[in-house]
Amino acid sequence: MKYCLVLCCLLITACSHVESSSIQEYLALAPAEQDIQANQRIQAFIKLYDLLDSGSIDEQIAKTYAEKIFFNDTLVTIHDRENLLKYLKQTQQNIDTMKFVVLSVQDNGKDAYVRWLMKTRFKVIGQDVDSQSIGLSHLRFNADNQIIMHQDYWDSMQGFYQHLPIIGGVLRWIKNSASNY
Repeated sequence: MKYCLVLCCLLITACSHVESSSIQEYLALAPAEQDIQANQRIQAFIKLYDLLDSGSIDEQIAKTYAEKIFFNDTLVTIHDRENLLKYLKQTQQNIDTMKFVVLSVQDNGKDAYVRWLMKTRFKVIGQDVDSQSIGLSHLRFNADNQIIMHQDYWDSMQGFYQHLPIIGGVLRWIKNSASNY
């Protein structure tokens, strides 16, 4: 009975919505830059991720990524455009809405660093979950300005894992315990 009660508590806390002011605090200190459209090299990247919640991505992914790639978004690692297309189409099926907001771009020769805010809505056990996360993508381009390397840096616990049953409750408990120093 004791274990059943603990399991029920974990399930309830895993499905609860966690309001985080840390994103708003971050954005107040590091707001979006105004000249993002000036960087033409990343426009295909922005357009692709803007299409994830509603559009067809087949043509856009061919413009954006080279055939052979290194892609890591902290959830998966992919080495070719075809598998990336499959992964992004699966992602499209699993989200209700997504808003990808580019906050800034640092362009340095072959590499670009794109700071972003991602807002998603998806269902977990029939409940709508609104999630926000801040991240950084390190992109490397080939001579045709296609992405050959895409490494994301973001808090996947905040953006995804905290919303999962059982795992989410445990992760939030660990995070809250660590912040009570």
